[in-house]
Amino acid sequence: MGLFSNGSLPGRYGVLLDIGSGSVLAAIVHSDPQKPHPVIVWSKREHVPLKDASSIGDSARAVMAALVNASMLLDSEGRQVLRQYDPRAELTDLQCGVSAPWSYTVTKTITYEQKEPFKVSDELLTKLTDAAEEKITGDLQVNESVQNLGLTIVNRSTMDVTSNGYRVTNPQGEMAEKLVLSHASVVTQTYLLDAITEMQEKLFPKTTSATTSYMLMLYSTLQSLLPDEHDYCAVDVTFEATEIGVVRDGSLQYCTHAAVGLYSIAREIALVTNIPVHEAYTHLRNPSLDQFMGGLSVNVRKNVDGIFAAYAKRIAELFHETGDRLAIPKQICVNTELASEPLMIALLTKAGIQALKTQPGIIRVASIIKNSMVAAKIATPNNTADEALYVAASFFHTPHSAETFTRK
Repeated sequence: MGLFSNGSLPGRYGVLLDIGSGSVLAAIVHSDPQKPHPVIVWSKREHVPLKDASSIGDSARAVMAALVNASMLLDSEGRQVLRQYDPRAELTDLQCGVSAPWSYTVTKTITYEQKEPFKVSDELLTKLTDAAEEKITGDLQVNESVQNLGLTIVNRSTMDVTSNGYRVTNPQGEMAEKLVLSHASVVTQTYLLDAITEMQEKLFPKTTSATTSYMLMLYSTLQSLLPDEHDYCAVDVTFEATEIGVVRDGSLQYCTHAAVGLYSIAREIALVTNIPVHEAYTHLRNPSLDQFMGGLSVNVRKNVDGIFAAYAKRIAELFHETGDRLAIPKQICVNTELASEPLMIALLTKAGIQALKTQPGIIRVASIIKNSMVAAKIATPNNTADEALYVAASFFHTPHSAETFTRK
């Protein structure tokens, strides 16, 4: 969009969807490339009810319902707020980030090495990229459990290229003896993609859409927030899942997840303490957790401690599923909602000790994001300004991230 095009404010306007494991966020964002932060014009998060989820299908249907509700609010309330903010604004982009368990980020690294120096060409890069994509496709085809989920590849992206051990942006024409290319593909539930496409065609037919995984968006954001960190494990704790991304030498090397999160823990606690699920969830997000635990009988408290210990053990096992003999890096970047950060840091520290046999370093991503959000302008006071929204808005606002990670 050109400067003052059609009398509108400079920059571009996008619809942002964040489809989490137990909620859906819809937002409208104004991105002016001349400013360091985007403007959150409007946003709302629709939560899935805290009832028992007996199967992944039940959870999926609940998330789909939340997507429909968020879309309706976006079309009515969101458009109205946008007109007040900029009467001539035109929505040009639809960005959708999808979290586990609805999406998977699959990474592969391809190495090309010769005894004599060789010139890096576009043809060689294309061949290495094709080889990485063939490996990823092959892994998905032989994984029966993934096949049965009905998944579609939504984007393929080259994240990192190193030449002779040095990271390069445009290696074409350079001489090298060793070239390493890191590639990622994102696969997402097909029925979810169909729902997003239907919503776009009905409500925003003139927008250009791009769908990617939340883990890739988080990785991109952490590169900006933590420029000096090159080896770490990003842990994203959502309502029904915990996803990890292993970053080594500044490149995302491996992703996996466990289908257990804050809502999952709350349901288990509600069952053993005989309290409503929403009350259990409130305790998990409140400094009153210690007081609540102190008021339990010895046996019930033992059961609750067992729930926490089982979660830490499951995540420790997840840390060992990376295929890396060293398990995860010693730095753990914990990304969860700010209110639940103290509890999750305690549990993930235990998991880290079990996996690493030493005390891990903890980086509080939610706290860092909160400080960064202060600089991002919120257009209306009633907006839902949470950590995931900042990640999505930052990803939309950064041209390098959009160009690098969302090519289909």
